[in-house]
Amino acid sequence: MARTATLGIVGAGSVGQALGRLLAPKFMILVASRGRPDEAVEFIGPPARAATLEELANRSDCVVVAVPDRAVPSVAGQLAKRPPRVVVQTCGALGPSDLSPLPERGTACATFHPLQTVPDARSGVQLLPGSTFGVCGRGEEALSWCRSLAQSLGGTTLSVSEDRLPLYHAAAVFASNFAVGLVAAATCLMESAGASRAEARRALRPLMEASMENAFTMSSVQALTGPIARGDAGTVRRHLDAMDGSFGTEQALYRQLARYLLPLAIRRGLEPEAVAALQALLDGEH
Repeated sequence: MARTATLGIVGAGSVGQALGRLLAPKFMILVASRGRPDEAVEFIGPPARAATLEELANRSDCVVVAVPDRAVPSVAGQLAKRPPRVVVQTCGALGPSDLSPLPERGTACATFHPLQTVPDARSGVQLLPGSTFGVCGRGEEALSWCRSLAQSLGGTTLSVSEDRLPLYHAAAVFASNFAVGLVAAATCLMESAGASRAEARRALRPLMEASMENAFTMSSVQALTGPIARGDAGTVRRHLDAMDGSFGTEQALYRQLARYLLPLAIRRGLEPEAVAALQALLDGEH
């Protein structure tokens, strides 16, 4: 009978715990963490167990570094004292070079970034299967592990060159983190219009879900609706005036996003006069 491969996970946060639980049926899981590895092991379930970083480095066929971005260089330095055969890390903005000095010690290194939001471990268990994983590696062995892990999770991989990882990760921030900010801003304004928070979210959710569906099934030009698309300068003025004072942050966000939408409106055929009127409003000339 073939030996079950050992997967070491450094970090007991949401991503590390979720990956451990999902991969435990196929791998022996070792967990090393400065926090509370025993709690992570309990969540992951058998056959996972806690280990020191040294033991994990010695015994793992592949080590997954699932720590905050700022901690990756430190962990890589500690692992380099007893370099594992393969190390992959889950931070989307960092590449194999950020795992230095491991490559110099012969370790095959890669980025294995879940292109998914993981607010907590239990959510991660539900959301990670079937996701896309951004992959950037040095050496076929590390890339092979990335593909194997993604396959074990029912997902797919997206290859990204190391010099483009910051752009890749910025795209993820737009799609995930900034979307949360848009919901928060819209909810704030709707509450100020007289709705309760529950009412605001209940009312806004179908609108946002439909808009997102359109954005992914139509061209951006086709999907764009609203006062910017129509060139309704009077409506935009009312919005900006209503946000003066107490809603300065929301007003600034509105202006910036509206400026970004103007080229789409132009491509839809918006007349130059309407474009000029909107541009003047958004630049504060009203």
